[in-house]
Amino acid sequence: MSKMLIRFLCLLTLLAGCQGVTGQSEEVRPLMLGEKPEVSQNKADEAKQIVLSMDEVLEVKGVELDDDIYIAPRVKQFDRFHLKGIRKEGHDHIKKRYPDANVHVSTDRKIYMELEKLEKQLKENKLTEKQLKEKVKKLEDDMKG
Repeated sequence: MSKMLIRFLCLLTLLAGCQGVTGQSEEVRPLMLGEKPEVSQNKADEAKQIVLSMDEVLEVKGVELDDDIYIAPRVKQFDRFHLKGIRKEGHDHIKKRYPDANVHVSTDRKIYMELEKLEKQLKENKLTEKQLKEKVKKLEDDMKG
């Protein structure tokens, strides 16, 4: 009797623990900046859509300045073992769409957070083009290490 009870409890625990793993119920959409900010972000918005279409990517942040596109995807936990390949694939997809642009892709979480702050400031029109250039310059230095 006790073996059967233990098996039943193990099965019940296993089923209860796996209940929320069925998949994501809502679609993740990146913050689209468009032409509303002082500095147009159309290329960055399209690049975010391109990177977000990759299976490994959960969310993506990005900005553009002149011919530079800065993208930082947030990757699924298991896929963090393949960051180099994810960066290369994202870079290649964006470069195919914008061959003349300088594409910078980083999977560093600090860069992701910095781009998130920049996107928010751009959305609220709190940045001038000069301020954006300064922040992007610092961001590029951080990306290089």
